[in-house]
Amino acid sequence: MTKLEISLHPKLEKILGYPGLAPRVVFYFDPGSETLMYDDGHTSGSGNSWAYLIWASHPSVKPHLLRLEGSLLLLDRRERSLYAATRDEALAALREGGAARHELERLPARDGGRSWNEAQQMLADFVSWLGNNVTRKAA
Repeated sequence: MTKLEISLHPKLEKILGYPGLAPRVVFYFDPGSETLMYDDGHTSGSGNSWAYLIWASHPSVKPHLLRLEGSLLLLDRRERSLYAATRDEALAALREGGAARHELERLPARDGGRSWNEAQQMLADFVSWLGNNVTRKAA
């Protein structure tokens, strides 16, 4: 696994549509269906693809992701660190984090319980945070 030096929003996993509480979660984007998927070893589903595409195309993130084509993104929620991982590395990390399942699966999307207005506001706040993050780094 390779640790990525990307500033992480404190609620990145929630913004990307992950509803769980597991210490580690894997995200991967399926370009064929244009769907962001998450898996924490216990639950999996589709995330917020629009939020992912905004995040992944941002100048502070895109250069890191371009060189990782085909990698999965493992978020360690305790460390607040993001790693590029192969499928086998991601599965091992999920098992180490207490996950019981042995393969990444796709399940139907679940409603995170947020209203449309709340989701829009969270995404707007995220875009603002990304803009401020780049400004701080450039200064």
